[in-house]
Amino acid sequence: MESSRYLQGMLIMLVAFSTILLTGCAKTVRTLYPPNPDRNDNKTVYVVNNYGWHTGIVLSRKDAAPYLHAFDDFKSARYLEIGWGDELYYQAKKITFWMSIRAAFWPTDSVLHVVALQDEPLAHFSDSDVVALELSNRGFIRLVEFIDNSFALDEKGEIITLGSGLYGTSRFYRAEGTFHLFNNCNTWSADAIRSSGFPISTFYVFSSDNMMYQLKQGMQ
Repeated sequence: MESSRYLQGMLIMLVAFSTILLTGCAKTVRTLYPPNPDRNDNKTVYVVNNYGWHTGIVLSRKDAAPYLHAFDDFKSARYLEIGWGDELYYQAKKITFWMSIRAAFWPTDSVLHVVALQDEPLAHFSDSDVVALELSNRGFIRLVEFIDNSFALDEKGEIITLGSGLYGTSRFYRAEGTFHLFNNCNTWSADAIRSSGFPISTFYVFSSDNMMYQLKQGMQ
């Protein structure tokens, strides 16, 4: 009986602690978000749900350029779509079962995928689920700096280009951080968005659908 009560008490404490963590990590940073609608320097970024499993962040290259200190490619692009993922899986021409298992259960090296866009994101990704998120200028800078810090640098302080990307005008770059089931492309996107002050939890963003759900709920 005593052991049963002890286990029950531990379970309640665990649930309460988890709730506090999830709630705390979903709090708005009031000094950054939401943006003051009367200001003229607010910025819009876009989160795209690609293929139903991967999210990418799209931002204005012109707005982001002053804060992307490690990254100066695609100067003629209007927008940049940026995603993070497992080095082998993300760059593979053909996905195998072993690649999926390796990416999920082994900490692996990561890459960033950058695509140059000319069209408005909502038009370019008309067949995908896209959320347009308005940020304060300070929040936008914080987000871009997060992305900038995700690029791995060589001994000369330069980004490491790995090769052509998946579609259009795009490239892969060596990234910081290791990829695994609990630190995947969607948790990276959530961390980036959270750096802007937007209230999103990164503790259970395993799927792109959950990422999009949290964004839409947080904007209400």
